[in-house]
Amino acid sequence: MRFARPPIRPFSISLVGRRYVRAHAQRAHDVLPYKGDASYYSIPAGGDRSLNAVWTYETPFEAMAQIKDYVAFYPDRVDEIS
Repeated sequence: MRFARPPIRPFSISLVGRRYVRAHAQRAHDVLPYKGDASYYSIPAGGDRSLNAVWTYETPFEAMAQIKDYVAFYPDRVDEIS
């Protein structure tokens, strides 16, 4: 069974601005086998709905180095992604 999900578009952290995202007190991490350690951030302006709404690979595996300094958003945890 496949689940339909809209495509996830990564954004450069320089475009998003670190001032809009914050590490959550209980910051989550996931290790993905081909990308590395994913770190999650929250958007304070979004309240509880936007907890861990943003993820990034701060130190991706060498084969995925091009995703360093990019962030992505869970579409259901933000109002708009443009």
